[in-house]
Amino acid sequence: MSYVNKHLARTLEQQHKRSIRGLFLKIQDLNNECTLLRKRLEPQIDLSIYKDAVDYVDQFVSHTSILNLKFITNTQNLEVVVLHALLLEHILHNETAHSFEYENQLLQGYIQEILALNDHASTLFKNHHEKMLYYIHSQTV
Repeated sequence: MSYVNKHLARTLEQQHKRSIRGLFLKIQDLNNECTLLRKRLEPQIDLSIYKDAVDYVDQFVSHTSILNLKFITNTQNLEVVVLHALLLEHILHNETAHSFEYENQLLQGYIQEILALNDHASTLFKNHHEKMLYYIHSQTV
């Protein structure tokens, strides 16, 4: 009887580890997609206009910048991917010089995937959205 319980516990633990590892890899993939989208936008926009938004996001990125995302602690971090998406959303919302309809559709898909990761993602998204807008507004005043 004891062997069955130990085996079941070990199997459940391994399954849990695979699920967690899968979550982190999904976060990393979404961060990579956001980076590719930002690099696609960069030739057509002036990033210096969004310095305040980038500065807000960089407060939560360890040892580097969101514009040069490195380190697994950043690329597999739920908060960083939420902030990355918020930065892109802010940029696309404020850009009027070019039509970024396709890029906006891509981003909305990424945001939906981020929000579907877990319950905490939507709370992070809402909280950081408000805080980022307040931060940007306070920097321009």
